[in-house]
Amino acid sequence: MIVLPPIVARSWEEKSFQAGDRMKDLMRQAVNGCLRELTPFLPKPSTALILIGPGHNGNDALLLGMELKELGWDVDLLLSRPPARRIHPDSRVKSKHWKKALIWPAKPSRFLKTKAPRLVIDGLLGLGATPPARPTEAGILSWISREKKSSDLYVALDIPSGLHPTTGATLGPTFPADLTLALGSVKTGCLRDSALPFVGQLRGVPVDFAAPPPKFTCDFFLPSDAHSIIRSRPVNANKRSTGVVHLWAGSLEFPGAASLTSLGSLRSGAGYVRLFSDRPIPDSISPTLPEILLHSLDPGQAPQVDEFLQGASALVIGPGLLPSTVLESFLTQLLPKAKVPVVLDAGALEIIARQPEILTSSISPILLTPHTGELSRMLGKPIEDRADAAREWLTKFPASLLIAKGPHTLIASNEHPFSFNSTGGPAQATAGMGDLLSGLLGGLLALGYPPFDSARLAVLWHGLASDLALQKGGPTTLATDLNRTLPSSWRILSNRAE
Repeated sequence: MIVLPPIVARSWEEKSFQAGDRMKDLMRQAVNGCLRELTPFLPKPSTALILIGPGHNGNDALLLGMELKELGWDVDLLLSRPPARRIHPDSRVKSKHWKKALIWPAKPSRFLKTKAPRLVIDGLLGLGATPPARPTEAGILSWISREKKSSDLYVALDIPSGLHPTTGATLGPTFPADLTLALGSVKTGCLRDSALPFVGQLRGVPVDFAAPPPKFTCDFFLPSDAHSIIRSRPVNANKRSTGVVHLWAGSLEFPGAASLTSLGSLRSGAGYVRLFSDRPIPDSISPTLPEILLHSLDPGQAPQVDEFLQGASALVIGPGLLPSTVLESFLTQLLPKAKVPVVLDAGALEIIARQPEILTSSISPILLTPHTGELSRMLGKPIEDRADAAREWLTKFPASLLIAKGPHTLIASNEHPFSFNSTGGPAQATAGMGDLLSGLLGGLLALGYPPFDSARLAVLWHGLASDLALQKGGPTTLATDLNRTLPSSWRILSNRAE
């Protein structure tokens, strides 16, 4: 799914109408997609409040409200302006729907009295509205923000009302969404890190426009897009042909990192995974991951460089390792010799932050996996926005590939448009998630996926597995929970299951 500035998105829509699209058909597509993406987030039906502005966004919201009523929700409509003779593009909307709606400043008593978790759908303002909002809409936004309870679900259609659709700035009252459903394309403002408190989790709703898509400089990678890069496993595949991953992961201080990184590489489909790690970590892992090949190291010892390189199709270094002179020396010797992709995480990233010039000696693809704090240390300054930081980093180290972890994790490379991830969420903010991701990434690289495809696919797969695990309940998903959902999420990505 492409990411567009609002002016380009509106032009695309207008060209589609000229090419024969009908408003009601596009609207039904959007609403059906919204319901599909919204359903996993919904609490038990109680009271839903639909905020309806004068434009197309309000019309989408009304249709979505009608669908929610069919699912058992008590639905109240709140219009920012009197409907007068307002005609909805969809013939299912009758004049009675407008007559039953409340007009601001009236307030919905049923919504205010409900004790159960409530649902609010924001259809007040669309792409044509540049903040700050006009007084009427601003009044609704201020009121609904004050009314929000921690158990409520606030959902924005396309973009939260009051958020600048281009820059993500908030110049006045803004809808505080827990979930934003991007329609047709993701608007640039929603992907700014400063907009996260108002956008919440972001999900894409594709719309089939008649006009061809415009040029774009970044995308929002959806599960429905993954089948285009997933490769079928050859019928004559063998353990050697599916790749060998070598890992230096885990330490006496962080023993779990070795297990989780190994698990990720094994689940990826790599033929062999060999773990280099401090004693007695390999011995403890052997019973739980009998498929792993083990190489024990004395505490504080690095692998022999030539032995670590021999026979490997991809290398993963850093999960669970502390930054040290031993690790720095190992990277300094290894990077000029490595001819296969190298994933650097955790302790290895701290070495890069101290000695970034080490990267210039590399002749192989280098994939860096920093969270915001690590990226800040790598650049030597605070990070306001990951996309801006990624551009700065790639200017200095143009051959590297950056996986800037966080909400809608960013995959940044000079050779491809920036790509934001569409799966996962705050439930992934638990220990070990990054170790598992590094393992998945190393395995996909060993299988022969190009670095950019490996990064996008690993992050998407990791997030979707977390989404599926979260449906079983709990405020978070443990990294070990994903062992059960990685296979089923792969089937979804490969277009083999719903």
